[in-house]
Amino acid sequence: MKLVRFEKKEINQIMDVYSKKISIGEWKDYSISFKTNYATFAIHKSFKVGPYFEIKKNKFNNCFFTLSFQNNVVIKSHKLKNLIIYLKRPNLRLIR
Repeated sequence: MKLVRFEKKEINQIMDVYSKKISIGEWKDYSISFKTNYATFAIHKSFKVGPYFEIKKNKFNNCFFTLSFQNNVVIKSHKLKNLIIYLKRPNLRLIR
């Protein structure tokens, strides 16, 4: 039974964005899980609730990578770079 894993290059790309977001206090923690059909990198904004973002690397899916925001699929792509571009966007807030 072989598990799906992120390659070192992929982890480096994710951690580059993660380190910037954690330094400004936008994200708090992360977790990684490996399964037979997919691997997940979950980004947490709070320790008390579920993942804020999830990057899923699929083994059998046509779209190899999936980015979910609070369990809703935001983007699917064959390239991790497209998900990283989305994650690099600033967290915009409405101020009244």
